[in-house]
Amino acid sequence: MQVVKRNGSIVDFDQSKIENAIAKANNEVKSSQRATKKEIGEIIEYIKSLNKERMLVEDIQDIIEQKLMEYEHFELAK
Repeated sequence: MQVVKRNGSIVDFDQSKIENAIAKANNEVKSSQRATKKEIGEIIEYIKSLNKERMLVEDIQDIIEQKLMEYEHFELAK
């Protein structure tokens, strides 16, 4: 899958960017709001399972936010 960045450039999907972003956000919230490695993995697998050739970075962020809220990590989703 390819990702269309905000500046219009296209890059290959890199799941480590999602892992790193959620890890950084985890450090900013209380422990009860943190996403587990399992949950992060499930979010990434869900995005991959959509089998899109190309996605906007904004759409990926929306999916991550939605999934975090499904896990009741409301503070983290912000």
